[in-house]
Amino acid sequence: MDEEDRRIETHPDLVDPNWQKHAELDAWLGAKKELKKKRRKQRKAAAASGGGYRSPGSSRWPGIAAIVGLIVLVVAAVTVNAVQERGVNETPWFPLDESQITRLVTDA
Repeated sequence: MDEEDRRIETHPDLVDPNWQKHAELDAWLGAKKELKKKRRKQRKAAAASGGGYRSPGSSRWPGIAAIVGLIVLVVAAVTVNAVQERGVNETPWFPLDESQITRLVTDA
C-alpha cells in the first residue's frame, strides 16, 4: 500500500459512493443503538433511586389491598367494641358487685 492509499481523502473505499452510504447508515444505526443503551441505563438508575417512572412490572394493587384491609380491620374492631357488653378486662376482681355487697352488709 503506498502513501496515496493511506490518505483518508483518497482512500478507494471512501471514494466509492455506495460505501459511503453504507458507512453513514452503519454510523447512524450505531448511534441509535448507543442512545437506546443510554436511555435504558438512565431508566434503571432512576428506578433504583426511587424517582422517575415506575418499572413496568410493579403494581399498585398490593398497596391498595393493604389499605382496604386496614380499614376493614378498624371497622370490625369498632363494631365489636360497640356490640360487646362487658369485656374481659372490665370484669371485677371480686365476684360480687356493689349492690350484692351492700345487701349482704345491711342484712347482717
